[in-house]
Amino acid sequence: MSEKIKIIANPSLLQIGFSLSGILFFSSITFYMYNSEWIIEGIADSIMMWILLVLFATFTLVCLFMLLKSKKVILTNEALTISYPLLFYIKNIDFSDVRKVKEDDYNVKSSHNFSTIEVYNGKKITLELFESKKIVITSFEVTNYKNLAKNLRNITKSYYKLNIEEDSLKNTQGYGWLIFMLILTFGLIVSIIRE
Repeated sequence: MSEKIKIIANPSLLQIGFSLSGILFFSSITFYMYNSEWIIEGIADSIMMWILLVLFATFTLVCLFMLLKSKKVILTNEALTISYPLLFYIKNIDFSDVRKVKEDDYNVKSSHNFSTIEVYNGKKITLELFESKKIVITSFEVTNYKNLAKNLRNITKSYYKLNIEEDSLKNTQGYGWLIFMLILTFGLIVSIIRE
């Protein structure tokens, strides 16, 4: 008996890398600010320091949440399974529960000096379920997105059958920003250790 045909979309190294470097970067800034010797001359200075500390700690938690929400998607002829390995949670979706599937552009942008910089430009696929829920899967968060999206677009059709193509192109976009962030984070951690 042959193994069941399936498409596996693992968590993307790009998303995991941004999450981990964000956790390290923002927690390092929070630690550095908390351990610095501040010249506090009034209550306003103290409030401003705590606002900045809470802001950077919040960024750390957002990056941790992004890491914990890393997903692995498995699509077969019979089922769609989305698992969150770090949360030990698995969600099975029956094809009959899917009302509509649509694909849109997906962009991750950053701003600097009032100008917008595009960090990542990709696609996202949205599955709208009959119970008014939506499931979004982006090319930023999973590997093998192209194959997965092509097949997901057809799961509401009566003739649906899994069609797997070899994806020889690897998407390297966004890795330059990730390397820049890792170098910046490494420099920040080194400067904290040296103090």
